[in-house]
Amino acid sequence: LAYQPIIRLKDGEIAGFEALMRWDHPKRGSIPPSEFIPVAEMSDLIGPLGLFAMDRAASNLMTWQHQTGDLPIFVSVNLSSAQLLNADLYNDVRALIQKTQVNPSQLKLELTESLMMENPEQARLVLAKLKETGLSLALDDFGTGYSSLAYLTQFPFDTIKLDKALVRDATEKRAVLLRSVIAMARALDMDVVAEGVETDEDAAELAKMGCHFGQSYLFGPPAAADAVLRLLKERFPLTKRA
Repeated sequence: LAYQPIIRLKDGEIAGFEALMRWDHPKRGSIPPSEFIPVAEMSDLIGPLGLFAMDRAASNLMTWQHQTGDLPIFVSVNLSSAQLLNADLYNDVRALIQKTQVNPSQLKLELTESLMMENPEQARLVLAKLKETGLSLALDDFGTGYSSLAYLTQFPFDTIKLDKALVRDATEKRAVLLRSVIAMARALDMDVVAEGVETDEDAAELAKMGCHFGQSYLFGPPAAADAVLRLLKERFPLTKRA
């Protein structure tokens, strides 16, 4: 797993990380998720891979906490359709929380709209059960589909991630759309993460609109767990938190 920082726009501090799966092949080198995730889905390996991602992310978060003190950060992990439709998901998540001793409020699961459209009723039931464990749920790629607004009331999401296409929209209506979506999310007591922020000016504008968090290469590329630990020690020295 590699971890991309998610920063708090109002002060630029690290709020959390998104766990992103990587495959370093001994012969072919780095293979992007766009290649190996579809293969994993077709070969029934996506379930075990998804569990691996959750387990490793929770374990790494606990390691960071032990090394740096109890930091108020979270880790987001993407959920696949195979996992969402798996009847054992709830029990797997509960077992993982018990095994790693991670604070469930610091673990966030990300789902896309298209994933939920495959079986809305099943998704609703599973997400409601998952919410009972205390973890957070994020609706990813918000602004790319047709039914996202309805999903905000039908599913127990507490975070929406604005798709980079919406954030980077070059039309004059961009500001109106962003301001409206952010205001709506805040009225629903939801956190908002803007993906694909390209400039400091855009980050400042989004912060003024009330957007809570930003995630993009502007704030940092995905990094290995040990590099994240070094980063956290630099950004949150014990003397600073004392």
